[in-house]
Amino acid sequence: MTIAQSESDKIYDELIAAHTIMRRGVDLLRTALARAPTAPVEVDSCVGVGRWLIEFVHQHQRTESDLFWQPLADASPTDVGELHDLTVQHIQIDRELDQLASRLDHLEAGREAAAAQALRDLDVVRQTLSDHLDEEESLLKALFPMLEPALIRTLRTAAARCASSARPDLVLGLMSEPTPTIGYTSMLSSIPFPARALRPLLIARFHNRKRKLGLAA
Repeated sequence: MTIAQSESDKIYDELIAAHTIMRRGVDLLRTALARAPTAPVEVDSCVGVGRWLIEFVHQHQRTESDLFWQPLADASPTDVGELHDLTVQHIQIDRELDQLASRLDHLEAGREAAAAQALRDLDVVRQTLSDHLDEEESLLKALFPMLEPALIRTLRTAAARCASSARPDLVLGLMSEPTPTIGYTSMLSSIPFPARALRPLLIARFHNRKRKLGLAA
């Protein structure tokens, strides 16, 4: 017999799905930059993926701060300090992403050693982001069950509306490969129907994008 998933489990799994997209996106970009791209198509693809990733992380963090933190603080006042620490980490990640964005501009402009510099900055982001996501996942796993199911449903709907619609091929591809992420089905259902209907085309586009990065599809 299938046990119905609780609302707190659903929102947590959707959080993990978004975090997995970010982790895999960082790894994808890192692999591409490590090849020191020089061909115009590879450079354009690296810059495009990098800019998408930066905005995806920015938007996800804004959603958490704007939608989640206050209800969670109200539910567990003793954890206000922990939530504040996560906000401070968001600010640091935003700064590191802005530095990476500047390096991607240099890469696009054809500056010497720009790929290596972007890779170094990405590695800084990668470590900070990974540590942050680990800490956040541990805290929110404990806090989400403190919220009322009706409130969680409202938060899930609002978060889906705030999600970026840019580059759906990257979102679907990183959710799907190498294996479907936790929360895949729930996240997929939150994607607008036109994008879901085009899933095979979007996955093919994701593979093509990887080839343009000089990577195996």
